[in-house]
Amino acid sequence: MTNNRKITGLGGLVLVVAVALSACSKSYFDVNTDPNNPTNASIDLVLSSALKTTAAPQVTTYAVFSEWMNYWAPSGSYAINSSDGSSYKQTTDFADNNGLWTNIYDNLEDYEYIEKTATASNQYFYIAAAKTMKAYLFQQLVDMFNNVPYSEALKGTLNVTPKYDNGKDIYEALSTQLDSAVTLFKRPDATGSATQDILFAGNNASWEKFANSLRLRLLIRQTEIPGRSAYIQSEINKIVANGAGFLTTDAAVNPGYTASSGKQNPFYGFAYSISGSYTQDFWRAGKYVITFSQAHNDPRYTRWYAPITDGSYVGNVVGSTSNATGNLSSKFGPGVLKSVSQPAVIFSASESYFLQAEAILRGFLAGSDLAMFNNGVQANFTYLGLSAAAAATYTSQGDKETDYSAAVTFNEKLNAIMRQKFLAMQDITPFEAWADYRRLFHLGLPFTANIPISVNPNRDGDAIPTRILYPTIEYQTNIENVGAQGTINHHTSKVFWMP
Repeated sequence: MTNNRKITGLGGLVLVVAVALSACSKSYFDVNTDPNNPTNASIDLVLSSALKTTAAPQVTTYAVFSEWMNYWAPSGSYAINSSDGSSYKQTTDFADNNGLWTNIYDNLEDYEYIEKTATASNQYFYIAAAKTMKAYLFQQLVDMFNNVPYSEALKGTLNVTPKYDNGKDIYEALSTQLDSAVTLFKRPDATGSATQDILFAGNNASWEKFANSLRLRLLIRQTEIPGRSAYIQSEINKIVANGAGFLTTDAAVNPGYTASSGKQNPFYGFAYSISGSYTQDFWRAGKYVITFSQAHNDPRYTRWYAPITDGSYVGNVVGSTSNATGNLSSKFGPGVLKSVSQPAVIFSASESYFLQAEAILRGFLAGSDLAMFNNGVQANFTYLGLSAAAAATYTSQGDKETDYSAAVTFNEKLNAIMRQKFLAMQDITPFEAWADYRRLFHLGLPFTANIPISVNPNRDGDAIPTRILYPTIEYQTNIENVGAQGTINHHTSKVFWMP
């Protein structure tokens, strides 16, 4: 077991970490690296560790986004206070208390190590995989904080006070990096380890589709910016030209999750003990989704949630001081908690289809927006364990919220896509629902207008937060650069793609 001092390059934060590939490793498949002091860790093993780390927080650490979107609400067994997520309050401690800054940059360092090491040895698969995953994580950082360290980040001791790059510039750079990644994946000498690639088992074609889908997500995010259409169209044309297509199956990580400490599927382990006992008493079903689903003949609520003892489904209200306690409200259901070994989805096929549907609706892609809409709903029904027939019935009931053919105007069609995408992101990637909410709120679509705000009597505003505040560590150690971003308000400051 070797030790390595790791400097993040983000305000000089120093952590002592273990780099180990043996039983003495501090956690399952945990490999950490300093890009300026590389270890001899094999990059295929580092990739396994990095992918597992990327997958872990998407539902669990990001629970606050599930609360803001009304997917989840706290059990009445816990008192509502003035500082929890339902209050919308943030201090500069909020980001790292929720793993939203240092943990992401720490994960990015692993991918930086992979890219640098692979570049030196012409291992094109690993260069491309690292570029793709860096784009995935940097997008999340921009979507939370807007301007962040990018061009000078990940340099270790060479630069411990990196400048902040403009969010729009980062997005453009990420699109270019994803274009390069697809080109590299297409090389005949781009080969990876089928066993250590715990995302796609070394399948380059799947990686290409993932990179294209992620790039489409970047571009669709910018659709409400005036004057951006020509750029978006140009970039989408490049995606079409590479011929790889988009995801039709989930991009899901599985290192071999099992019923052992540190080795469970992260969401499953969030709810169940290793012995199989349900232990998640804090988070319960949100009332909004159950009520909406029942009103629109949507059977998925019986898969997202479980009934209480009398067979009914009971949801709680975000911020309420009188929510049902413990087992008197619905816990997570069998469609999302399938087994301890279930894969951890980082980008769903359903999202891929809805992104394509929106791109077609907006005129950026050729094809049938109706078909892509139906595919998106079908993919989510399938994921939850519901039949194709049930999905077909749901999407043909003449309801503008569920049946795309019933929508007539552009806004009605866009609302149908976003409503179904919102429902499909539940318990998979709630972060994406929060991003879509902020992007389209100004349009007044039912999708956004109907999502309730918290009723917490201590809330500090009458709207869901628009962004996350920069963390305390940056104000302590990178004050000149973070200070240059000006005064940030989590209710009024916007990410660059917000109108």
